[in-house]
Amino acid sequence: MDDFSNQKVSLCFFKENILPDIYNENMFFSDGSLNPKYNSFKKTGTIAQIFDDHWHSVYFKYKDIIDLYRPNADYEINKIIDCYNKDLGFSIYECPECHDLVFIGNTCKSRLCSSCGYKYKLERVENVLQTAYKCKHRQIVFTIPKELRKFFFYPFDEMIDILFKAVHDTIYSILNESYKFSKKSKKLIKYLSKIKYTPGFFSFLHTFGRDLKWNPHIHVLLAEIKLGNNDTVVKWNYFNYDALSKRFQIILLKLLSKKLGKNFDIVKNNLFNKYKNGFYVYAEPKKFKNLKDGIEYVTRYCGRVPISENRIINYDGTNVTFCYNDHYDNSYHEVTVSAEKFIFIILRHLIPSQFKIIRYNGFYRKKHKLHDKMFMLIPEIKKHIRKTFLKYELSVLKSFNRNPYNCPNCDAKLKFILEVT
Repeated sequence: MDDFSNQKVSLCFFKENILPDIYNENMFFSDGSLNPKYNSFKKTGTIAQIFDDHWHSVYFKYKDIIDLYRPNADYEINKIIDCYNKDLGFSIYECPECHDLVFIGNTCKSRLCSSCGYKYKLERVENVLQTAYKCKHRQIVFTIPKELRKFFFYPFDEMIDILFKAVHDTIYSILNESYKFSKKSKKLIKYLSKIKYTPGFFSFLHTFGRDLKWNPHIHVLLAEIKLGNNDTVVKWNYFNYDALSKRFQIILLKLLSKKLGKNFDIVKNNLFNKYKNGFYVYAEPKKFKNLKDGIEYVTRYCGRVPISENRIINYDGTNVTFCYNDHYDNSYHEVTVSAEKFIFIILRHLIPSQFKIIRYNGFYRKKHKLHDKMFMLIPEIKKHIRKTFLKYELSVLKSFNRNPYNCPNCDAKLKFILEVT
């Protein structure tokens, strides 16, 4: 093959000027397009196959509805279908020993992609770890009753922002405010802390439970310290669970009422009557081996498709059967749905482009004047080294014990030839 080292060419140029010299029936299809399975370790996952088989017909049939509720769906799904495929571009490598050519396709980097979503999760975990201080963190889960879930489905950005804000305001309220019932006025009186404290926490959006139904809720990893405006650092490990639940209920319903107007008043009043103890907030100390395990636990659903490949028991081209263990009693369930319905189950959890599902709050949001005196969980000297392990070659080597840039035939180190875009 001619020396095109360090060059980047278009797919059109590649087909017209390079393809005729290297063509064989295994490397390419009859139309001249790259066969993504040629000399490739990549295997198309079941979810990508379901999309490949049915997406275009589903989108044609329900285009108006899909574009309204999930406007980035067609773009994201087509990226998944083309992941590691010639349509997203590819690089050509040559083996110096056997002189065979290897094509490595570009990845889609979609959060709905089984493989790309996993890498996204690893990057997010590392970012949080490198921001966190070396102290205990507590997991808190803020849930909403089933009667409210439909209100957060559309418009996604605006409504989920309200949920994040309610969690944020609840934590700040618990930290700096207290309420006591006045016998004289027969009202709750609010008292503000003399010292204004700032918490530090990461909040993570989850939109589904194990059964894949629409169930938006927020996981929080909260540092068990608080910073005072008098330059003090104080331990914070006591939480009034009843106050958390009631305060979250009041704050969230007030924000929703402001957004939705008087039409929401009946729903709001019914929820106050039905949930007299507030909305369920889990805040018990959870025993993680270390903070990394805790971050991985709450981040695992933030960067990937809602269902893992190993939970799909069968796909026959028409129907999909998947399984789950019920969260309440750990009972095993199998569900069979049409491929069309399965696609809509996945689509409801599609996140809008650029939407932040992991947020940094309080003293984790930006550096403060006590930052240089704090002990980081990951020392500065180790941060760069840890980042290198997230690069493609090292991450594949670590996860699958093989080098993606070694020849699949003789295991020699491949030589980069050309990038096709």
